[in-house]
Amino acid sequence: MIRLESSDGRLFAVDQESAYMSSLLKNIDQDLGTDINPILLHNVTGTILARVIEYCVHHRDDVRLDKDVEDLLQDDNQVEAWDRQFMNVDDSTMLQILYAADYLGVEPLVDLGCMFIACIIRDMP
Repeated sequence: MIRLESSDGRLFAVDQESAYMSSLLKNIDQDLGTDINPILLHNVTGTILARVIEYCVHHRDDVRLDKDVEDLLQDDNQVEAWDRQFMNVDDSTMLQILYAADYLGVEPLVDLGCMFIACIIRDMP
């Protein structure tokens, strides 16, 4: 288990496979080991970190396909229902999730967030 601490002091325990979806956490764990426990994440609040962890736990066993965001935008059926529900949040929360995913290096979540933001922009009058 990898222990994380959010900017507001909330503690989380995440299994290694889920945590390794984050290139940042993977690099810290591989370079420094679990001696740095918990890993302090100054740029992510507990509420948003909980959402990112939820995403990583759900998708930890996924095979990463090299799908371009443009391909996903063309076919909305490519996005699974769970991901649609996960991103069904207010705009501010969506941006915070995207910033956290970028900071942590969770590329599939960055792609998903960008796709949803692009859809919002595309559908603007």
